[in-house]
Amino acid sequence: MPSLKQSKGSNQHVSLDDVCFLMSSTIILDELLQEIEVFLPELVYCSRSSVGQKEFTATMQAGLKAEMTIIMNHDEYDGEKELEYNRVMYSVYRTFVRDDGNIELYCEVRVGGNSDIRNS
Repeated sequence: MPSLKQSKGSNQHVSLDDVCFLMSSTIILDELLQEIEVFLPELVYCSRSSVGQKEFTATMQAGLKAEMTIIMNHDEYDGEKELEYNRVMYSVYRTFVRDDGNIELYCEVRVGGNSDIRNS
């Protein structure tokens, strides 16, 4: 999707005009007092970026498969380890705080499938 905002200044400007869901979880007790993990999606504005060759190679050597990078406002990120983007679940394996107030979330496809976690 092309950016809706005009780019100004350096090439480091990122337009956060896409959305993803950060997935946090909490444990609740059901009527039988059994613990159930419930996922709580939080919509955030972001920008998707591809993973560079060096990152892809380094993750392959570590047994991971880098898929994409999500760039978002650092203040909205609270250490979540999973996110949903375009109905696909991803695990966050690394983060990088940028100088412009944003954070990069390096993601791989979540192990265990991609069922719609919001309907769990």
